[in-house]
Amino acid sequence: MQSFFCAMAAQTKLSDEIVIVDGGSTDGSWEFLQSQIALKQCAIVVLQEKGCNVARGRNLAIAQASHDIIVSTDMGCAWEPAWLRSLTQPFCDQPETEVVIGSWGVRPVDLKTPWAKTEWALKGPMQLNATPDSLGISRSIAYKKYVWEAVGGYPEDLTLAADDVVFDALLKKGKFKTVAVSTVLCYWMRHETLSQYCREERRNFMGAGEAAIWRKHFVLVAGRLGWEVIGVVLALVLLAFHANVNAAVVLILVALSVGHRFWRLRPAVQRLRQMGVDQSWWRLVEFEYLTKLYGMWGYAKGYLRGVQHCRDCRQRLWAN
Repeated sequence: MQSFFCAMAAQTKLSDEIVIVDGGSTDGSWEFLQSQIALKQCAIVVLQEKGCNVARGRNLAIAQASHDIIVSTDMGCAWEPAWLRSLTQPFCDQPETEVVIGSWGVRPVDLKTPWAKTEWALKGPMQLNATPDSLGISRSIAYKKYVWEAVGGYPEDLTLAADDVVFDALLKKGKFKTVAVSTVLCYWMRHETLSQYCREERRNFMGAGEAAIWRKHFVLVAGRLGWEVIGVVLALVLLAFHANVNAAVVLILVALSVGHRFWRLRPAVQRLRQMGVDQSWWRLVEFEYLTKLYGMWGYAKGYLRGVQHCRDCRQRLWAN
């Protein structure tokens, strides 16, 4: 958090107010936040609600904010000094502006571990050069406070993630006057270990499942993973019953699916080797399968949970 306050102090346009909600941390974060109030580089408001989720924290902070323009970001980022000015200037240049979508990216220089580099190699340059139609996630976005009120805020019935994706969908439905900042001035800091990436995938897709979004993606990805696993089991069963021809057909189909996946990984292997990471094939295959398995597991779990516990979010998305 120290880096956040340092980055905000270095902005070419300083915040009029910073509002942060602590969810009941026990690692000294609350005490650190309290200490920042005395620095008075700007008005700093610190709230605490133990056990609140991300959406609840966002809503509490925005409700407490005393100004009309809300700028949102995540602590796990780094920011250029011009970042805040770039997001707020459109409101001055075009007074009718209601939403500003910011750009963001991942810098190769920030990738310190083999697994961070593996994600980069697999997904390619992770960068959004925003347009008005881009996904406006809350890593880098600004909007008028009445816009937040008009859409009903962030969906608090989601457990932990995808609240900003839903919020963006509600903004798009509201047809608010939206502009974009295409220059990347916000940088997303990535994880260090494979287990962290798996947990992130499970968390994000659980939120998507709760909101019942990305259903086509789930069907395609989970269906293919399921076929690659179930196909092998089916082939073994067929072999046990001496249905050798049928087993061979099933195994060929599974091999085609797996082979296509490996073929698609070839460019990523080259990128990863160029970054000086050894065991490139093994790392990429492990990352590919484990993150997808965790993600699809999270989606299925979230979808079932959402039937009972996330009705409000789903109704808001589906309402005309």
